[in-house]
Amino acid sequence: MKGRKPDTGEGSLSYIAIALLIAAIAGAVTLSGVGSGVVGDIRAAVCKVGDDDCESERTVYAAKPPSPQEWGNRPADPGQAPPPPTDDERKAGKRAADQIRNYLDGCGWLRFWNCWGKQPPKDILATMSPGEIQALFDQLSDDETRRLLREPGVVDVLRLRADPWLLHQLERIAPGSIEPDFTEYYKKEKNDNPAIAWGHVPGARVWGDTGQPSLEDLNQGGLGDCWWLSSMGALAQTPEGRRRLREMIRQNPNGTYTVTFPDGERVTVTPYFPVNKDGNLSFAQPEGQTIWPLILEKAFAQKKGGFNKINGGDPAHGMEVLTGHDSDSKDADDVTRQDLENWLNSGRPVVASTKDDVDGKEIYQQRLHANHAYVVKGITKDGKVELFNPWGYDHATLTMEEFNRYLAEVDIGSFE
Repeated sequence: MKGRKPDTGEGSLSYIAIALLIAAIAGAVTLSGVGSGVVGDIRAAVCKVGDDDCESERTVYAAKPPSPQEWGNRPADPGQAPPPPTDDERKAGKRAADQIRNYLDGCGWLRFWNCWGKQPPKDILATMSPGEIQALFDQLSDDETRRLLREPGVVDVLRLRADPWLLHQLERIAPGSIEPDFTEYYKKEKNDNPAIAWGHVPGARVWGDTGQPSLEDLNQGGLGDCWWLSSMGALAQTPEGRRRLREMIRQNPNGTYTVTFPDGERVTVTPYFPVNKDGNLSFAQPEGQTIWPLILEKAFAQKKGGFNKINGGDPAHGMEVLTGHDSDSKDADDVTRQDLENWLNSGRPVVASTKDDVDGKEIYQQRLHANHAYVVKGITKDGKVELFNPWGYDHATLTMEEFNRYLAEVDIGSFE
């Protein structure tokens, strides 16, 4: 359960005053014709002084991916560099660079009156082709690039319209600008071979041979998000769950992926994933070249503010995020075989979690892992419960007596 934020000492009148200040300044700026990016800067600055709950007011800029005509024959392979810009693209890139420099030099949030008639960078980028965007960044210094990437909406546009290769280079110039953070995770979880960079899966494809998400595609990796992967796997066990998982992920022309969560939030991620010094993936692993679990893991981390934010959690919440509906939770010792069969036969996703305190319990040394979430895969003909481990191995089959005795909780998702 999320902890209550500490009281910073401000009274309700202070918060009201801050809210009125934001509204008054933003309204005046909007009426004056100044770009919306400046309004965002003002709001963010005042939020830092006041209640940081107004962070939740941030919205993703609704940019459009390039059309097939704009994208042309450019490679969407994250391992392949794009072609050099044409002469026309270089000219357009230089014009845009001049406009953006003019904006950056004169439109700080305390100098918003200097922005009259100036177009915010996100709006400039939204009209540019991928080749023109590449030519633009060829014109900018690293410092100018970092300043541009901090402007509201800019990264949202780039994730949809820029070449994946360029996005990779921009992340190197400004770490944390394009990709969700993974460094905070390692401050609490020690690892001899942590993630240090971003890599891609050669020949990656979203779905496997069947064109559908499959439980067999799960392979957890080094992040403690069994609860999240088990939630995905439980949905992949049901026809309605497979349909919803497929609808969540859209591949864009530039090779990025936009994930639409049931709450309406759209998160666009690049085709790069955390890798260690050996170049191996650090978190969720692909089954062959199938990467839908990697996409959903990364999109959720990006949505929450970093991979550390999804390290540990509740499968009931995971299924709620994926379905948009409340889950039910039962103590494992109260669940019967008939309950499990009814839930599975009615197409509901089911996850079972093990206990924390396992001292002296021999089954945890042989067949189960403590404080871990498993997908309830099915019931055998002789009445045993099949549990699928999101690690992709060490699955377990338990008698109903063992299930009741050694598991802690059963979470049941719902689609309505």
